[in-house]
Amino acid sequence: MRTLRLASFGIQGSIGDSLTPEIIIDFAAAFGTFLEGAPVLVGRDTRQSSRMLHSAVLAGLMSAGCDILDFGVCPTPMLQFSTPRHKAAGAISISGGHSPMGNNALQLIGPRGAYIEPIVGETVLDIYHARDFTNAPWNKLGKVRKATDFAAPYFTRLAELLDAAAIRKAAFTVVIDPVNGAGCRFIRSFADTLGLRVLPVNDVESGHLAHDPEPRPRNARQAAALMNHIPAHIGMISSSDMGRLSIVSESGETASEEYTLPIIANHVLSRHQSAAKGGVVVTNCCTTRTVDDVAAKHGATVTKTRVGQAYVSSALADENGILGGEGNGSVALPEFSRGFDAFLMMGLILEAMAVQNRRASELISDLPRYHIVKRQVAGEAQRGYRALERMAGLDEWRAGGTLTSLDGLRVDWPDGWLHLRASQTAPMVRIISEAQSMPIAEARADKAARLLEQMM
Repeated sequence: MRTLRLASFGIQGSIGDSLTPEIIIDFAAAFGTFLEGAPVLVGRDTRQSSRMLHSAVLAGLMSAGCDILDFGVCPTPMLQFSTPRHKAAGAISISGGHSPMGNNALQLIGPRGAYIEPIVGETVLDIYHARDFTNAPWNKLGKVRKATDFAAPYFTRLAELLDAAAIRKAAFTVVIDPVNGAGCRFIRSFADTLGLRVLPVNDVESGHLAHDPEPRPRNARQAAALMNHIPAHIGMISSSDMGRLSIVSESGETASEEYTLPIIANHVLSRHQSAAKGGVVVTNCCTTRTVDDVAAKHGATVTKTRVGQAYVSSALADENGILGGEGNGSVALPEFSRGFDAFLMMGLILEAMAVQNRRASELISDLPRYHIVKRQVAGEAQRGYRALERMAGLDEWRAGGTLTSLDGLRVDWPDGWLHLRASQTAPMVRIISEAQSMPIAEARADKAARLLEQMM
């Protein structure tokens, strides 16, 4: 099945099937046309297919007259951090992120380093579909320069943001698994910046990801196994673009990626207590309620968005939010950058451990804990949308709850919530159920799944 996803913030598809060099050239040319030939940054991850897409992106941008600063292999958040520093009109990150090896994507970045605003991205899509590209003459084609030493200013600023002295004094031993992705070559610089003893796992730029790049407990087993033999203070697992993170505690608990945002929010809001009162935390409509509880403890409010980092980024800017993120293990701190950044997340968690003199397991146990269940029902997108429309009119699966439809369907009860949403990246409806009791969370998810299966 050809699966090409065109969205306001980029393009994603399957290599050798839906995502072809021709499509990439046109999409990059559309972005370059929108930017009217202004300077652009380009970076990529280590996937074997990223080299091919990189060449196509350069061709498309050059044809529109854009000069390019080429970062080569570069984590997406580092590219985002660098965009405003270089006064670029925008950037393109070539990375499948948390998607499987056979997939890849282009992510469009705006001049402030955030994912491009959805309304702006729609204009890029209009140019792409109309094929109304700028075709620069031979003497006005864009030029390419190689970026050098772009990591140094990034890590210097990271050390300035964090209490680096406290982290260095703690002398942490950390297991880091960048899944053979874009973060591999920067692990040593990160360790040197914060005085860490790092034990790397899967840090070879082989072109092949060592495992599913979504940082979830099932993908943290290698890091956890190493920690059973070599005592470490914490384990960290990232996505291939360094945009998502999950952790393994010193006790060997492979924590859900849902806890990354609450752990960091709890620390950041306590560190900025004056700003926290009345401040805003931004997350999507299917992230754990633990975030709401943490924000309330510090006097902050929570703004909910549609699913997708571009929507969270946009709301962070609109609300002047303190921080934002999603339940997939992503966090952005505008004080540092507009990017969802695993290096930043690792630094903030290590800072919390050092300043509070707390172990990783204690940071987790400090949080209100809920039980979360995830299901999926297979079916093409149109059937999924029609099924959700019918579900909205049924009472049997949402009795006693409050229904909202910001993105799909969400039902809230005093003890939990349930969210149903047609996937934008796969032919399925995703179901997430969270409750104070695991049996209740499972029962709600299973009931919704059964109804959806009947309708689809």
